Amino acid sequence: MEQNINHQRSNYRLLGLVGNGQFGRVYCGVHRKTGQLVAIKYLHRHSLPTHAFLRELRCLLSLAHPNIVACHAVEHCAQGRQLVLEYCAGGTLRSHMLTPLSLFDIYHLISDVLSGLAHAHQQGIVHCDVKPENILLGYHNGRWQAKVSDFGIAKLIQDSPHRKGLGQTGSPAYMAPERFYCQYSPSADVYAVGIMLFELLVGQRPFSGTPTALQSAHLNQPVPNAQQLVAPLKSIITKALEKLPARRYPSATDMLSDFQKINPVSLEIPRPPTPLSYSPYQGESFHHCPQPVAHLTVGSAKTPAAISAPPIAIAYGEHIAWLQQQILSACKTLDSPIQGLYPSPPGLMVSTQHSLWYGPEPEKLAPIIHWPLPCLVDVAHHQRWAATLTTDTKQLTILTLNANSVSGSIKRPLSPDLTLKQVLTIDSGHLVIVGHTEKTGTQLQLWNRRGMYLTSLALGLHLHQLTRIGQSHQWMAIDSQAPKTVIFLTFKPLRISRITLDISPTIMMALPWGYLFCDAAGQMILLDRDFSPIGGIQGPAGITAIATSSPHEIIAAAWDLDSATGTIHHLNLQEFDLDIIF
Repeated sequence: MEQNINHQRSNYRLLGLVGNGQFGRVYCGVHRKTGQLVAIKYLHRHSLPTHAFLRELRCLLSLAHPNIVACHAVEHCAQGRQLVLEYCAGGTLRSHMLTPLSLFDIYHLISDVLSGLAHAHQQGIVHCDVKPENILLGYHNGRWQAKVSDFGIAKLIQDSPHRKGLGQTGSPAYMAPERFYCQYSPSADVYAVGIMLFELLVGQRPFSGTPTALQSAHLNQPVPNAQQLVAPLKSIITKALEKLPARRYPSATDMLSDFQKINPVSLEIPRPPTPLSYSPYQGESFHHCPQPVAHLTVGSAKTPAAISAPPIAIAYGEHIAWLQQQILSACKTLDSPIQGLYPSPPGLMVSTQHSLWYGPEPEKLAPIIHWPLPCLVDVAHHQRWAATLTTDTKQLTILTLNANSVSGSIKRPLSPDLTLKQVLTIDSGHLVIVGHTEKTGTQLQLWNRRGMYLTSLALGLHLHQLTRIGQSHQWMAIDSQAPKTVIFLTFKPLRISRITLDISPTIMMALPWGYLFCDAAGQMILLDRDFSPIGGIQGPAGITAIATSSPHEIIAAAWDLDSATGTIHHLNLQEFDLDIIF
């Protein structure tokens, strides 16, 4: 087994593995001095010979275009060579095809790909492996921007317009007919873009099967007719997917010229209707609250053997109590509105705007520390440290915790231009400050628990309500400029993906089998881990908080504005028409 890359002499610190390829691995890294995020493509010395490495390097260095991944540097180590490339936090186009993309996105992404390939063709380079996995995405000027990557098997046009290559390499699902005979030209890249465009619009590729079946289909079968292909797009796809290279667009420049004549606003692409039915909730509330419930969290207190369900910590306003077996314990009143609940086997920690509290259960909570100015707070999962943000004075404070006391603190000033939104502890040693600037939108500042600033990440997105998914470093948030869009973030390494829902969620949570999203009207959408719909539930309106007492049981708190009444409901998912077996 290959050992880890030795980066002792590197200018870059690794943040995590982002992908494996035929010729090596790709890591996310950060420059040790500047904090710039990069992709470090480690190339196996034996699987990628020197001449192939030099060819890819030559291609990258000769191509400077906003729709082609840029090469920043080359490094050598004992195990091989490394290309330091531009980092694209959106991942691959393939990862964004889990749910249908909007026409706006499809049009601009394909335009980006064609623009990048047109530049490569003008420089005498044929990519030879255009596919969604080799299209990386970044977020720029309010939209996803595509960048062509992986020129590992690229060829030079100057050798011969239809010169035979060194072998049949590439991806059969996207290969032009002549590519199966080891021939290449710019029109072969055009063919691959035509396949991608068809797949994005229709939801599947025009041809499928084994490599042998794909070769036969590319050579002989006509492009399937699909209702999603309205006239202007069908004409372009038909020409891009001609069997004979001479009948295709000669290069990406020619295809791009026709593609840009289309007004995407004028196109209406009918998609097969997939209405989601919502099973009605017909239960009744079992408890009333005088204020809206802000937090519901499964507790970790010791549960009697006769009682199988764990307690639920319920917080509304300045009050907190246990909820168990639909019975609410006596409430504990704290000093200010509760911000967060952090249960663990030793006990429950609670943060308010002005203090931290700790105790084995709500009734026995005692204050640990108090601060005069209101703060944003988060506590590490093992309760050994916490981070606070003072929004008025723009100060970060990291507290070292020892059960029911604070044993030390570190204070750091923050930029006065940053509007502070959240502070998140992302693992045992790191935290992220979520801020907002007018120029860059949401900005993430990464710090370690010793108060050392690491780097800042400007996402180009406007996010709110970051919610922990459960896995380490993984979160989801709502795009405030597109309220039906949910953004999934991984911090180490930084990765961004998204899905679009039929509702504008106000509450999100991860479950053992998938995800739950709920809007203000009480509509709940349930998705599995692959983001496929499981079903929908019409719950009570005005839901303010949700927790799960088991994989199939949900506790939901709702607030009725008209009657100013809070209610708590129990929903058993086994009683609804859902496409899942618990």
